[in-house]
Amino acid sequence: MRKILLGAILAAGAAVAGWMAVLDRQNRLRWDHWDVVKPGGLYRSGQLPGDQFAEAVRRYGLKTVVNFQLPGPEMHEERALARSLNVGFVNLPMPGDGFGREEQFRKVLEVVDDPGRRPVLVHCARGTCRTGSAVALYRFERDGWTIDDVAAEARRQTYREGWIPGYIYAMATNKPDSDLHAPVTIDERNAPGELDPTPLPEAAADEPR
Repeated sequence: MRKILLGAILAAGAAVAGWMAVLDRQNRLRWDHWDVVKPGGLYRSGQLPGDQFAEAVRRYGLKTVVNFQLPGPEMHEERALARSLNVGFVNLPMPGDGFGREEQFRKVLEVVDDPGRRPVLVHCARGTCRTGSAVALYRFERDGWTIDDVAAEARRQTYREGWIPGYIYAMATNKPDSDLHAPVTIDERNAPGELDPTPLPEAAADEPR
């Protein structure tokens, strides 16, 4: 009986160790909200401790870090560490709810668009609200995602409030829905005695009617 119990304990321990190894390889065990937005271009996370930040720089070749946190010990420590690692540092302090100013989020696009500053890591304290807002604008402006796509990614990154995708969508100049549907404004009074409106061109055969 004891041998069976001991064997079960060892098997369970091995299973847990194996699962933790899998999580570690996926960066889900140690790195807070780490994710790949664009391989070789843009990454996101929460606040990484110094050793994890240094490992991320080594592993992914990071050239720039964008920090959304308000000035404080963690921000200043990361700034000094980035300097020691020859990594560019950008601080765009904004409230923790992610409702930053448009020019702050467009600064992120400016940094990511510069080949000399990529790969870029963007992060806040937990990698959900402020980081999610910045990534949302990137998805709209550079990837042409719809608001539903962005909302789904935000939920996967544990953002539950639901406000950020719409807030950032209002900033985006690239509106994927408009590009897809090419809407035309029609304003017809249809009052008695008015001339018939100019006929609209026939829809193509493969277009929905």
